[in-house]
Amino acid sequence: MSLLATLLLAGATSASGAGVTLAQCSWDRPGANPFMGDVVAAVDRYTDIPAATRDKLKARMKNRQYEDVAVIERDAIRGKAEYEPEIRDMYFGPGSICRTVTRVKWKPATQERGLVYCEDGQCILVPTVCRNVSRIKRREAPRAVAPARASNVASSTREEVAPLEFEAPSAGPVAAPGSFAQAVLPVSDPGGVATLGGSTPRTLGPGGGPLPHFEPGPPPLPPRRVTITQGPPPIPAIPEPSTWALFGAGLLLVLYRLSKGAK
Repeated sequence: MSLLATLLLAGATSASGAGVTLAQCSWDRPGANPFMGDVVAAVDRYTDIPAATRDKLKARMKNRQYEDVAVIERDAIRGKAEYEPEIRDMYFGPGSICRTVTRVKWKPATQERGLVYCEDGQCILVPTVCRNVSRIKRREAPRAVAPARASNVASSTREEVAPLEFEAPSAGPVAAPGSFAQAVLPVSDPGGVATLGGSTPRTLGPGGGPLPHFEPGPPPLPPRRVTITQGPPPIPAIPEPSTWALFGAGLLLVLYRLSKGAK
């Protein structure tokens, strides 16, 4: 405690012979003026804590069943859980209490350890260097976001895969003169109204700009010469008997004429 708090404590203790309660103290030297009373019984002075919770806290403290070993720093209290940096209702001396405790005079590198006992959201801090029973507040864990219902997921999936509805291009608005749509689409009348599917060259209307310039593409490839190779000739069909008879008769007639001429 600070020198002023110690002097006030000494005067009040000598005058009444009992501990005092201070509104605010500066915890400058953690090892000075430690708590000299019963650490477990000190919890009963925290009357705003329900009696059942105080009994559970005292049982844990009596059996040294601390929940966490926190590191006390100038601006924070660090441990397995997250705690508010404020320390309040600290015991010191024979049995005095300081409601609000500050550590503004601590160096940034100053650290002290303390045992933390928690029950029903109420946490007691007992620094190991001085046994000054105190109270701290543990921060609540962030609530988990509930998963979306299956019906919502299914409906959103249906919306994503549903086909898009739109009007046909011919039912759309007329392209404005000089616009990109008018510059690239063909028209069928000299007024500059673009008509999809037309085959006449585009003619700009009044106020229209020049035709867009397109770079020529690569020249077309020359036609390739294809050589068709014919297969073997077809096999002739076998002559009919009548054909053979006619062929034999003609051969006999030729031989008969030759024989007549030889005589």
